[in-house]
Amino acid sequence: MSETASSRSLVSALRWVRWLLVVPSAFVGWYIGVIVAILIFKANEALCPTHYLVSGMCHAHWSAWIEGVAIIIGSVLAGALVVSLPALIAPTHRKPVALIAYVIGLACSLFVLILMLDLWYAVVSAAVAGGVSLWRVQRARASPSDWKGAT
Repeated sequence: MSETASSRSLVSALRWVRWLLVVPSAFVGWYIGVIVAILIFKANEALCPTHYLVSGMCHAHWSAWIEGVAIIIGSVLAGALVVSLPALIAPTHRKPVALIAYVIGLACSLFVLILMLDLWYAVVSAAVAGGVSLWRVQRARASPSDWKGAT
């Protein structure tokens, strides 16, 4: 096997690996948002003065506000990363990949909204953040791998 043939097969294998990582990257983006929200929530609990702790829960007047902010920050991060990461991982066709990720993410968000109507602000913030990420990907110049005739 010649040097160029082996390098072509390696490039082809790496492209397949990148395509296989597109869907898991969306889940990674969602988990990052969830973990950030949990860390903010736990930091709120850890920093709560002892006289506001009742059965391990913080009942300070600011606690509910911080919990809402944690949910919004986590959902914004998840919405943005669910769209951005698959578009970054995909070796080609980044714009359609971002669109598909946004549509599927929006459908999942609407499903959560149906189950828990009181989390409407998380769904709206995730949808807006995902929409902004989609807009940014759609506006980006095509990479050389997206050009016609790319191998």
